[in-house]
Amino acid sequence: MPRFPNFFPPSARDAPMMHNVKIYAASKPVNPELYDLSRFASLFDQMQNTKRLNVTMLSMAAENQPGKHEWFVVETKHKAEKAVEDALRKAGVKVFLPLETIGETVVRGRIIPAVSRPLLPGYVLVNIVYSPAAVCGIARLEGVAGFVGGMVHPHRVSDEEMNRFKAFGDDDTAPDVKHCEQFKRGDKVRFVLGPFASFGGTILKLRKDRTVDGERVATGAVVAVEVFGKVSTIEAPLALLEQL
Repeated sequence: MPRFPNFFPPSARDAPMMHNVKIYAASKPVNPELYDLSRFASLFDQMQNTKRLNVTMLSMAAENQPGKHEWFVVETKHKAEKAVEDALRKAGVKVFLPLETIGETVVRGRIIPAVSRPLLPGYVLVNIVYSPAAVCGIARLEGVAGFVGGMVHPHRVSDEEMNRFKAFGDDDTAPDVKHCEQFKRGDKVRFVLGPFASFGGTILKLRKDRTVDGERVATGAVVAVEVFGKVSTIEAPLALLEQL
């Protein structure tokens, strides 16, 4: 039977087997300065002051503020419309999130008979007395991307246009298929209703999202719109558009 060479020196072979022993942090001496929270007092105060400042600025946007209340369009981050609406309502800010109800939808293999979704995904409308503090308070909310038109000169929507838009949102009738069928990709269009009324753009994509008489039809579109020098993609119902 072959013999294997001894790889260890005699002293190592003869010594008793021992486990490796690690020195854990708990056994090391503790430097009390590392856990002295008073060193961070100024940072804690700054964080608290920032939080109080945010709350104070947001209170300037509340519905009970005296002055002329106007409607503004707030842009939200992806799928943050509802969270932003809830946060604004909690802060006492008058907010409007237009919704639309679509027909039967299949979600993860389940059939849902009716689904509500934002009429203009990525946007909510607020009614505030304009002030730098009020605008900053809203802009600093989690989920808010900014104000349409910028924070210095944000886009205003008239009360008359808001009333027309709200009436449109309350209308649960089926979409006008004949109106929708006239649109195609690449068409030049203009908004005739809503917070973007009179803005023009180009249809990038049609959205086949409704079932009418058993057939899927396009009732919405993704539109490239130039808003105050910035090109934005706005998803909207075709009922809000007209061809140019």
